[in-house]
Amino acid sequence: MNGGRDGTRDAEGDDRDSDPAGDFEFGPEREPIDDSSAGPGAATDADTVRRSGETRIKVDLRDDDPEGSEPPTSDPGFDPSGSGPDPGPDAVRNWSLLAVALAVASFATAAFTFAAHDDLVPVAGVAGLGVVFAALAVSPRLGHTTLLEGLSAGWLEHRRYVRFSVALFAFGTVVGVVLLLAGVNLLELIAELLEEGLFPELEDEEFQLTASFFIRNNSQPFLLSIVGALSLGLLTAFLMVFNGIVVGNVAAAVGGEIGAGYIVAGLAPHGIFELPALFIAAGVGFRLLYRFGERVFGSRDAFVTKPYLYRTLAFAVFGWLLLVLAAFVEAYITPELLELLFADQLAGAGAGAEAAPPDSSSSLP
Repeated sequence: MNGGRDGTRDAEGDDRDSDPAGDFEFGPEREPIDDSSAGPGAATDADTVRRSGETRIKVDLRDDDPEGSEPPTSDPGFDPSGSGPDPGPDAVRNWSLLAVALAVASFATAAFTFAAHDDLVPVAGVAGLGVVFAALAVSPRLGHTTLLEGLSAGWLEHRRYVRFSVALFAFGTVVGVVLLLAGVNLLELIAELLEEGLFPELEDEEFQLTASFFIRNNSQPFLLSIVGALSLGLLTAFLMVFNGIVVGNVAAAVGGEIGAGYIVAGLAPHGIFELPALFIAAGVGFRLLYRFGERVFGSRDAFVTKPYLYRTLAFAVFGWLLLVLAAFVEAYITPELLELLFADQLAGAGAGAEAAPPDSSSSLP
């Protein structure tokens, strides 16, 4: 690098030696020519500097990033200081549209229930649920976007674990079909358990499959899937696989007797709400376990933070609301739809098939 003979910088300096922005040059030393000893036609000092500059090398160490910029984190879900996944510019709009769709589904369920049943209690219940979804949808219009942003951040943080839960359920479904092909019919086993009186509430002549029954019944595996993190995820994984086995086995058995259309009509109306709710609960449980593992191995500074609690609680409550909507649909729409579309098939198949429609709740403990 340029400097005097003693290693110091030239007193006069040169604007090519160093740049405030972070670049500099190095090359052959430049030394002034003694005019007294220079003969005629000798090069001047300026000429010497110019020729030396022609062979000099410029090094640019300037940072392309703006000053003070922070490097991006490798894991958007890593939350050591309260930060979390960025919901993105369209998150509020997308979740608002989803809330609108759920509100419409809730009000449609209320209208159908009012038309088919005399009891106004379930009508008021599902209509109130529609109001909750509608309020969630219009909250951005009122300047409140925190909740929808929290839901979006919750989905971004848990989506890998939700998908893992879906994979476990799908695996269980395949196993259930294979068991049926091997001669194991869980539908017959369920009928035997009913005959032995293991479910006395079902033997009551006044017993009815109401929304309250399905909410209580389905909330148990929902909560257990979350708490299953305490079992290192084994309970959560078992619930997903077990549910898949029973649904796959019973659906294949009933479908073989009545037809695939019966399976679709018996599962789709409420299953589009109930199954995602259970997958959300399992995803929350698996994510809790993963964060705990990160904390144990030192890759996370804090196991639980306030932002994480907020977005996880919002996400879990949203999943439970889906479960509640599924309960109303399963209690008041699915049976009417099956009776309307498959009355003749049900009468021909006998009481056994009629007593066990292929709904996903039949797999729940």
